[in-house]
Amino acid sequence: MTKGILAKNTTYFTAALTVQKILAFIYFWFISNDLFPGQLGQYVFALSFTTLFSILVDLGLSPVLTREAAKNKDQANNFLKSVIALKIPLSLLALAAAWLVINLTGKADEVKILVYLASLIMILDSFSLSFWVVFRALHNLKYESIATILVQIIIFVLGLTALKTTGQIKHLIMALFVASIFNFLLSAGLLKKKLKFSLKPKWDAKVIVYFLRIIPAFALAGIFVKIYNTADSVLLSYLASDEAVGFFAVPAKVVYALQQIIPAAFAAVIFPAFSYYYANAKELLEQTFNRAINYLLIISLPLAAGITVLAQTIVATVWPNYLSVVPTFIVMTLAIPFIFLAFPTGYLLNACDQQKKTTLNRGLITTLAVGLNIILIPQYSFLGAGIAFLITNVALLFLDFFWVRKVINLKSSRLVIALAKPLGASAVMVAILITFKGYLNLTILIPLGVLTYFCTLYLVKGLPIGEIKKVFNRGT
Repeated sequence: MTKGILAKNTTYFTAALTVQKILAFIYFWFISNDLFPGQLGQYVFALSFTTLFSILVDLGLSPVLTREAAKNKDQANNFLKSVIALKIPLSLLALAAAWLVINLTGKADEVKILVYLASLIMILDSFSLSFWVVFRALHNLKYESIATILVQIIIFVLGLTALKTTGQIKHLIMALFVASIFNFLLSAGLLKKKLKFSLKPKWDAKVIVYFLRIIPAFALAGIFVKIYNTADSVLLSYLASDEAVGFFAVPAKVVYALQQIIPAAFAAVIFPAFSYYYANAKELLEQTFNRAINYLLIISLPLAAGITVLAQTIVATVWPNYLSVVPTFIVMTLAIPFIFLAFPTGYLLNACDQQKKTTLNRGLITTLAVGLNIILIPQYSFLGAGIAFLITNVALLFLDFFWVRKVINLKSSRLVIALAKPLGASAVMVAILITFKGYLNLTILIPLGVLTYFCTLYLVKGLPIGEIKKVFNRGT
């Protein structure tokens, strides 16, 4: 790994995800304001339902492929061909399971059609992910970054065309299907052209046995994460209504978009780096992890604070028909710092062969999430799902830190210092926003809040530019 590779990868991927999430946000704004909450709920349910069954396709193969290819680049193509050989029968199993379950649960025919289409998207996306993680393992995220934007443009153009011409949800799903085909063909083509990889499935007994021996922990972790990420929407559909799913989708979409722009992009390059350092330079693990925590605290704390203060204004401006979700929006926003910090903790444990601990933690919080949703949704509907979301994200971070402290020398005093300055700057920002939010509109309040926060952070010497650069520039 040469100096600057992490910086370039993070720049590419963060920029791409930022553009993609901006387009996705605008697209979601159109469909959420053009569709009735019940229709939006059916759309979200179909995607969430099939996401549950994507577990059967991947089974933890993608993180294993990332880790092993990063450690042994010469065997990357052989690893990929074995993964493809495993995924083909797993895909057929996942399709059969999804179609069987949706037909046994009494959903309307139009919802079943949405699930059938979404399940095909699930298969294509799973293979595309395996193709892209090879590039990640080889520290090249340029092509995936470009593809991320192109895929979202396809969804945006085709989806809006369908929305304005037919208004049928199945055509919105078809837009996703076309984009997934494009992503699949592009990722496969680049592997063949740029890396000269063969995509012919290969049942390499040695590789497959090795992978099957180490994927159970990753697979279970993947199962827990998928269930955790989709249980609220699926349970809302069955325990409340499709309308409740539609209302819940608004704050959920905002929080999910934020976590995908910053910590997910960061993790995409940090995970291979953690794996490399664990194998070759363990002394850099602690430094890189601590700097990652500093960086994510600096970003996540003002986001949570600012959105919480402006939640009412944001919803009234962007989703005037969804004002009832403001309390849910605030509750879910408070989870943002915990969500952000759980990315480096989870990826550190996986990179350091502690995937069983990651699995244990995600199993515990998934059980907690399902239980809380079952208890809270019947009484509080989508607000109950929001409360469950906050509690489980707080629990996950504390569970992760318990095990991280056993892997690296994690000092509580260092965490307190890293927390204090951005927390103080966020408090100043909140005071300014509360003072002026009755007089200024959102387009002025947001820049004012950002400027106040970073100026305050700079004055208290809490903006470690040099430290942040080292997260990305560290090489060997």
